[in-house]
Amino acid sequence: MSLTDRIMKIDRTDPAYISALIEKKPRRGDPKEIEIVKKIGETVLREEWAKGAFSEISLIQKDYLKEMIANAGNQELIHRQTQDVLAEISKLLRSEIVESEENLAKLSARQPVLVTTNHFGSYKLLGLKPKEDLGADILGYDWIYPFPMYFAALKPVADKAGNNLYYVSDDFPLVFGEIHRNAGFINVPPQKIIIGGRTRLIQDQIKTLIGIHPNAAIVNYPEGGTSGKYNGLGPYDLEPFSTGGYVIAANLGLPILPVAQYFHKDRGFQLKVFEPFVPQITDSDGYQRYANADYIKIQEWLDRRKNA
Repeated sequence: MSLTDRIMKIDRTDPAYISALIEKKPRRGDPKEIEIVKKIGETVLREEWAKGAFSEISLIQKDYLKEMIANAGNQELIHRQTQDVLAEISKLLRSEIVESEENLAKLSARQPVLVTTNHFGSYKLLGLKPKEDLGADILGYDWIYPFPMYFAALKPVADKAGNNLYYVSDDFPLVFGEIHRNAGFINVPPQKIIIGGRTRLIQDQIKTLIGIHPNAAIVNYPEGGTSGKYNGLGPYDLEPFSTGGYVIAANLGLPILPVAQYFHKDRGFQLKVFEPFVPQITDSDGYQRYANADYIKIQEWLDRRKNA
């Protein structure tokens, strides 16, 4: 058990903890999940190149997870292979920065940064069955969205900044959580288990990560869930932004780099990079103002793209 886990009294092998993780994961039969997956598919899988790319990515992720499960304790291998897979998927997605790349020059070379972006759920088109597809039999855990696809589209931003790419996500059960942590990703424990102090736990993990990998671009989703899922709208209609990432950035002196991501049916993922800033330590209203400002500029750019 890590020092952070001991301090927060997390036992990741506790059946109650595992159950809480599984309970938090999206359910295929959830009407809201069914509806947003349908809308994302209609948005993304319109052209043959995209259908082919997503089929290839599905196979890549399956092979990646099988290899990682077989080498779950090999942190160096998992970290290296994960960065390679992110690059491979990003290339297949045709991901590119299409606006304001010059804002990246306002960051110091290989500087750690927290990337704030919209939670576009294209990864939901590539779910796998842990037992049947990967040979990982975890009671009650019958569906997984493989993690590389969650955020691989942001790889050009990390590359231009000279950074590795990581992200913040809900924890995963057992071997999948071990892989997730060994890849350098930031794990959010279920609120049902950790009632208070989750922001501090995430902050401690980020501080540890950048101590090991100072060249870290860490993707954070302030919506806390897939765009359009809970508001019943579409994949470019944002949910309200929460403030946890801004609190952490202020406490650690990390720049926030807002990025908007949009999927063009012919060209693939397109990214808009906004100006980075380091939020000041403030009160809850102040952090909410930061979050609201990023929400507005990302939503406005997405509206222009989808209405073009």
